[in-house]
Amino acid sequence: MKKTGKTFERQEKFSLEKRLRDSFGVHSGQGDFEVVIQFNARTADLVREKKWHESQQLRELKGGGAELRLKLSSLQEIERWVLSWGGDAKVLKPKELVDAVRQAAEKILKG
Repeated sequence: MKKTGKTFERQEKFSLEKRLRDSFGVHSGQGDFEVVIQFNARTADLVREKKWHESQQLRELKGGGAELRLKLSSLQEIERWVLSWGGDAKVLKPKELVDAVRQAAEKILKG
Protein backbone atom coordinates (compact mmCIF):
# COMPACT_ATOMS: atom_id res chain seq x y z
CA MET A 1 0.00 0.00 0.00
CA LYS A 2 1.31 3.44 -0.94
CA LYS A 3 0.53 6.52 1.16
CA THR A 4 -0.77 9.47 -0.84
CA GLY A 5 -0.31 12.18 1.79
CA LYS A 6 -3.84 13.40 1.10
CA THR A 7 -6.24 14.08 3.96
CA PHE A 8 -9.95 14.71 4.20
CA GLU A 9 -12.44 16.00 6.71
CA ARG A 10 -14.84 13.40 8.05
CA GLN A 11 -18.45 14.53 8.08
CA GLU A 12 -19.76 14.94 11.62
CA LYS A 13 -22.76 12.69 11.09
CA PHE A 14 -20.91 10.04 9.07
CA SER A 15 -21.46 6.46 10.27
CA LEU A 16 -19.65 3.60 8.56
CA GLU A 17 -22.14 1.12 10.02
CA LYS A 18 -25.07 3.07 8.55
CA ARG A 19 -23.30 3.51 5.19
CA LEU A 20 -22.62 -0.23 4.81
CA ARG A 21 -25.84 -1.50 6.46
CA ASP A 22 -27.54 -2.45 3.17
CA SER A 23 -24.41 -3.58 1.36
CA PHE A 24 -23.53 -7.23 0.85
CA GLY A 25 -19.87 -6.58 1.59
CA VAL A 26 -17.84 -3.40 1.40
CA HIS A 27 -19.49 -1.85 -1.65
CA SER A 28 -22.44 0.33 -0.83
CA GLY A 29 -24.71 1.99 -3.32
CA GLN A 30 -27.63 4.31 -3.50
CA GLY A 31 -30.11 1.70 -4.72
CA ASP A 32 -32.84 -0.24 -2.98
CA PHE A 33 -32.97 -3.80 -4.32
CA GLU A 34 -35.04 -6.77 -3.21
CA VAL A 35 -32.86 -9.76 -4.11
CA VAL A 36 -34.37 -13.25 -4.33
CA ILE A 37 -32.15 -16.26 -4.99
CA GLN A 38 -33.13 -19.94 -5.08
CA PHE A 39 -30.63 -22.61 -4.07
CA ASN A 40 -31.04 -26.26 -4.94
CA ALA A 41 -30.98 -29.05 -2.35
CA ARG A 42 -27.28 -29.68 -2.99
CA THR A 43 -26.23 -26.27 -1.66
CA ALA A 44 -29.18 -25.18 0.49
CA ASP A 45 -27.62 -26.58 3.68
CA LEU A 46 -24.54 -24.41 3.14
CA VAL A 47 -26.75 -21.34 2.73
CA ARG A 48 -28.75 -22.21 5.85
CA GLU A 49 -25.59 -22.48 7.99
CA LYS A 50 -24.60 -18.83 7.81
CA LYS A 51 -26.08 -15.41 8.36
CA TRP A 52 -25.17 -13.72 5.08
CA HIS A 53 -26.82 -10.37 5.71
CA GLU A 54 -28.86 -8.57 8.36
CA SER A 55 -31.91 -8.39 6.10
CA GLN A 56 -31.91 -12.03 5.06
CA GLN A 57 -35.04 -14.14 5.08
CA LEU A 58 -34.82 -17.83 4.31
CA ARG A 59 -37.73 -19.92 3.05
CA GLU A 60 -37.69 -23.68 2.67
CA LEU A 61 -38.59 -25.10 -0.74
CA LYS A 62 -39.97 -28.49 -1.72
CA GLY A 63 -37.28 -30.99 -2.47
CA GLY A 64 -34.81 -29.57 0.07
CA GLY A 65 -33.93 -26.29 -1.63
CA ALA A 66 -34.07 -22.84 -0.07
CA GLU A 67 -34.97 -19.32 -1.16
CA LEU A 68 -32.91 -16.41 0.18
CA ARG A 69 -34.29 -12.85 0.23
CA LEU A 70 -32.12 -9.80 0.87
CA LYS A 71 -32.57 -6.00 0.81
CA LEU A 72 -29.40 -4.45 -0.66
CA SER A 73 -28.22 -1.03 -1.80
CA SER A 74 -25.89 -2.40 -4.50
CA LEU A 75 -25.78 -5.47 -6.76
CA GLN A 76 -22.04 -5.39 -7.44
CA GLU A 77 -20.87 -7.94 -4.87
CA ILE A 78 -23.97 -10.13 -4.85
CA GLU A 79 -23.50 -10.78 -8.59
CA ARG A 80 -20.05 -12.28 -8.00
CA TRP A 81 -21.37 -14.22 -5.00
CA VAL A 82 -24.20 -15.77 -7.02
CA LEU A 83 -21.78 -16.73 -9.80
CA SER A 84 -19.56 -18.47 -7.23
CA TRP A 85 -22.38 -20.98 -6.63
CA GLY A 86 -22.35 -22.01 -10.29
CA GLY A 87 -25.57 -23.67 -11.42
CA ASP A 88 -26.69 -24.31 -7.83
CA ALA A 89 -28.13 -20.78 -7.45
CA LYS A 90 -30.78 -19.10 -9.55
CA VAL A 91 -31.59 -15.37 -9.28
CA LEU A 92 -35.29 -14.56 -9.40
CA LYS A 93 -35.15 -10.83 -8.55
CA PRO A 94 -34.30 -8.11 -9.42
CA LYS A 95 -34.26 -8.15 -13.20
CA GLU A 96 -30.97 -6.20 -13.25
CA LEU A 97 -29.26 -9.00 -11.32
CA VAL A 98 -30.92 -11.74 -13.40
CA ASP A 99 -29.61 -10.06 -16.57
CA ALA A 100 -26.11 -9.46 -15.16
CA VAL A 101 -25.70 -13.09 -14.06
CA ARG A 102 -27.03 -14.34 -17.41
CA GLN A 103 -24.58 -12.13 -19.33
CA ALA A 104 -21.66 -13.28 -17.17
CA ALA A 105 -22.61 -16.93 -17.69
CA GLU A 106 -22.80 -16.40 -21.45
CA LYS A 107 -19.34 -14.80 -21.46
CA ILE A 108 -17.98 -17.79 -19.55
CA LEU A 109 -19.44 -20.18 -22.11
CA LYS A 110 -17.97 -18.21 -25.01
CA GLY A 111 -14.53 -18.34 -23.38
